[in-house]
This record gives sequence, C-alpha cells and structure tokens, in this order.
Amino acid sequence: RQYFVAMSGSLTSEEVNFLVYRYLLESGFVHSAFAFGHESLIAKSNIDGSNITPGALISFIQKGLQFVEIEAHTNDDGTESICAERFSALRPHSCKVKS
Repeated sequence: RQYFVAMSGSLTSEEVNFLVYRYLLESGFVHSAFAFGHESLIAKSNIDGSNITPGALISFIQKGLQFVEIEAHTNDDGTESICAERFSALRPHSCKVKS
C-alpha cells in the first residue's frame, strides 16, 4: 500500500515535512533528519511512514517538474510546442522551438 496525499491534490505542511524528513534519512543525513524531525514535531505526526514509498519526495518533485514542462509547451489551442531546450528546476526556461 502506498501513501497518497489528500484528495484535494494539495499537500499539508505536515506531509511536506514528513517527506523532507524521509528524504534526509534516505540520503544519509541522519543528524539533519534528527534536527529537522525534532523541530517539525515529526514524532507527533499521524502519518504512517510504512505506507510511504522510498524516494517519494524526489518522485513528487520530478512529476511536478514534468507537469510544469508540459504546461510550458502546450499552446493555447492544445497543441504541443516541440522544444529543443532542456527543462530545469534551477533556471528559467527559454524555449527553443525546433523547426
């Protein structure tokens, strides 16, 4: 069984905190995870971590980036702009349409 977010499609701050906490643990940042878990009160969370797939935070971020890329390359009429420029989360996208 996998953990899914609320039906509204939005994440609560408690869910984001838990995903960040799990990411820190999975990445070997044990001290940072401990400090973050303490400050964000993870121990008082009602989230069952056994239902959360490993790598969940990265998966959500990758899917969100794919959505933003699709959104940026969809024309008003619903057609797709074919772009040669790689999409990045770390810099503004400048579309280079293939001819």
